[in-house]
Amino acid sequence: MTDQDEAVASWADVRHLPAQGSTTDNAHDQVILVDDLDRPIGVAARRSVHTGETPLHRAFSLHLFNASGEVLLTRRALAKSTWPGVWTNACCGHPRPGEETADAVRRRVAEELGVPLTDLRPVLPDFRYQARDASGIIENEICPVYTAMLPDTDGAALNKTALFPDPDEVVEYRWANWDDLVTSVQSTPWVFTPWSVQQVEQLDHTFTGRWSTPGHERMDAELTVLAVEQRLREETAGLAREWQGLVPLGADGPLAACDLPELLERLLFAGGKRLRPAMSYWGFVAAGGDTTRGDAMSDLVGIATALELLHAFALIHDDVMDGSVARRGLPATHVHVAEHHRMCGGLGDSDQFGLAVAILLGDLAHSEAERIIGGMPPRVRHLWQDLTLELIAGQRTDLIAAAGGHRLDLDTAGRIAHLKSGAYTIQRPALLGAEAARASPEALRALAAYGHHAGLAFALRDDILGVWGDPDHTGKPAGDDLASGKATVLRALAGAEFDGAAGRALRRLGTDSTSAADVDLVRTAMESAGIRGRVEQMIGDHVTAAREALTAARADGLLTSAGVDGLVEMAERVAWRHQ
Repeated sequence: MTDQDEAVASWADVRHLPAQGSTTDNAHDQVILVDDLDRPIGVAARRSVHTGETPLHRAFSLHLFNASGEVLLTRRALAKSTWPGVWTNACCGHPRPGEETADAVRRRVAEELGVPLTDLRPVLPDFRYQARDASGIIENEICPVYTAMLPDTDGAALNKTALFPDPDEVVEYRWANWDDLVTSVQSTPWVFTPWSVQQVEQLDHTFTGRWSTPGHERMDAELTVLAVEQRLREETAGLAREWQGLVPLGADGPLAACDLPELLERLLFAGGKRLRPAMSYWGFVAAGGDTTRGDAMSDLVGIATALELLHAFALIHDDVMDGSVARRGLPATHVHVAEHHRMCGGLGDSDQFGLAVAILLGDLAHSEAERIIGGMPPRVRHLWQDLTLELIAGQRTDLIAAAGGHRLDLDTAGRIAHLKSGAYTIQRPALLGAEAARASPEALRALAAYGHHAGLAFALRDDILGVWGDPDHTGKPAGDDLASGKATVLRALAGAEFDGAAGRALRRLGTDSTSAADVDLVRTAMESAGIRGRVEQMIGDHVTAAREALTAARADGLLTSAGVDGLVEMAERVAWRHQ
């Protein structure tokens, strides 16, 4: 049963019911109090929390569209304690303790409007606001914004008039053209609630025409990434709740203020390019995936969320194995924890403690990724297993090659680049997205060929940035890959050519005798020998090969034009990036 089928089935249960009656004044409802980082710090009765000194708490807003591309406006009941009689978006509310935000949206819409939803998506996951009503009551909320659609059924009235609003919440409603709403908000903002004014202004930059304009795939790519980030927040919040049952809050020790869930959230939201979600999305579109199908999009967002968690696992363990001190402009996890251990006066070796906690954190991220993938179709799970084995095999080969030092050959370096970087960043995410769209074997082969070349272009650019990158962009020290003796294509080419002082410096890289002078000497020698230029040419050749694989598949009708265009753009983006 699809997401829309389920929504219509639920609709059959409520469409003949009278108005629900007030739910706003339910004294037993509770809201979740949070700190500035959206971490739960307690609960409070919903009826009592809104005052002149309202504490920060969780909420949500929904903008509801119909099949004609119109957006629903509701007018708040005249008896509302704040902003009575003022026009606003379709629905607002608060998730209850232990309730996922998306579930709270569906619950509240059924209570207030008596309708089902389909295609529910987070579009402004980080929205928050404060506003003071004329009565002096303050709204103070972290309030992710969602969009959704009414199911398009045989009953045309469902998309126009068949609402059953709770009279204690909504006094009237109307459907409006999006552009007309934007104009009204800009010219007469006092007619609308302050939060809806802010949301409409931000949403207009995000998806103007999203619901009715063909060729909306690029806007949907951005929305998918936002949905992944919202899912990551929900996953880490759920993990934190489970964790509190295992490790009570306030426990003594050097992790009292930064336990594993907080450390994972720190890494997940410290930056990053979200390449894997984007690649999954374009693989989905290229294989003919329907972005209006809620079940397929739910699988896609789940896959992309798992990929981001797997990436966190890889980064944490990679930093441990390489002895890296920085990641995404912050101290690497093991360095961060070690410093916290020292500040707390923990017993034992602080550095060893940091390494041990980082290993545990990587394991936790991997476990959370596997939990999500466990609910996916078999074809997705099989491909995921291939991806994880390739990643671990690539890391193992990298370690062995680094231990071999100057004996690294070009074929081995290329295999490491593919397994450790290109495959799990570019190729496999695109294939996983295609699997979510139930791609044909021929389409998967074409995407695999594209992903192989685009992935190598990504990995080779990574090698160059690891030697010549700007730390302000890459988030790690320049020359860090040379100092750690990473087994890269650059190093393999240098090993085949360097002798004399440059050769001796190259052989010292990654050993206890490595110096900053060695790194500078090898970097300069690579430039002088034209090695950087040769790798740049390799990148260009791989981008061309990736484009040709897609062009042929499009000509044969195996892949969609929109998806091919998006994938070509992604190949160029990863190949010529600066971070």
